[in-house]
Amino acid sequence: MGTHRAVIAEGYGAFTGRKWVRWTAKMRASFLDHLAATCNVRASAEFIGVDPVSVYALRRRDAKFADDWGEALALGYEMLETLLVGHALSGDTGDVLNCGVETRAGPVTVDLAMRLLSAHRHAEGKPRRGGPKPQFAPRDETDAVLMKKLAQIEGRLAREKAEAASADGEAAREDPQGQGQGEGQEKGQEP
Repeated sequence: MGTHRAVIAEGYGAFTGRKWVRWTAKMRASFLDHLAATCNVRASAEFIGVDPVSVYALRRRDAKFADDWGEALALGYEMLETLLVGHALSGDTGDVLNCGVETRAGPVTVDLAMRLLSAHRHAEGKPRRGGPKPQFAPRDETDAVLMKKLAQIEGRLAREKAEAASADGEAAREDPQGQGQGEGQEKGQEP
């Protein structure tokens, strides 16, 4: 028996022949669980026996459901990332993920999974997860900090140059004839 018939047999009460659906908590939970597992809205809607249009309509009307939808998709992408890590750690060199789940679209390739994850991470309008909100300093502040640091570096280089020049001057005063001591010799020792 397919999942569609089994779900309807559990008594979800979806009216697929009409434009409206009486959504129960069980239907919402089942849809969101299936969405988290597959990241496929159409398949998740079919799983509970409703038209995808009804699901999208509920998402527009119900902010909590829309938030739960976003969390379910995030879980689905985390699952995909976990599958990729498992694939890499297993040493499998094939280009098809062995996730143990049959999909309508066929097998999921590593390349497709990587492209999906990349697109998901860089999606516009997607809330940033974790860590503090990034802060950007104004250009004039960063310029001032950089100029201050450059001035410190120039000052340090000038001091080092002056210290080297004074060390050379002291060495010249101690040995006015420029004969110098042999390497490793100290004053008062014979060569």
